[in-house]
Amino acid sequence: MKLYILILLSIFFVSCATKPPIDNAVNENVKEKNKETAVKNEVTKITRFAQAIEQQGRDLQSYREAFDAESSRQCNQIVEETRKQTADLEIRMNNLSENYKKRLLPIVGELNECVSCAKKSLDDCKKARASINQAIKELYP
Repeated sequence: MKLYILILLSIFFVSCATKPPIDNAVNENVKEKNKETAVKNEVTKITRFAQAIEQQGRDLQSYREAFDAESSRQCNQIVEETRKQTADLEIRMNNLSENYKKRLLPIVGELNECVSCAKKSLDDCKKARASINQAIKELYP
């Protein structure tokens, strides 16, 4: 009986010693892919947020075309609120890696021009939309 237990224990220890070690390279690869996916998801959210801000700039056109003081007041109020969103967007962009940041940050300036009560702002919105679409094409080939 002792011999039988000794043989079982030795088989157990030999089998434990011959198991392949956990491949840390595989774990690191999985972690890296998860990180890349998280970054891509954040970039997607950022570009969608930029598109929403650009649309808000377009929606100001009715206020731009109105000539009364109330419309002007409302337009300025909306611009102030929307520019806060644009500032938040810029912060999120600054937290990205350089390759994303350098492509997306210039859009902030165009969005600020788009979200304005100035008569020419609709043209700025067209430029912002084109820049956003171009960035999406470059980032998601």
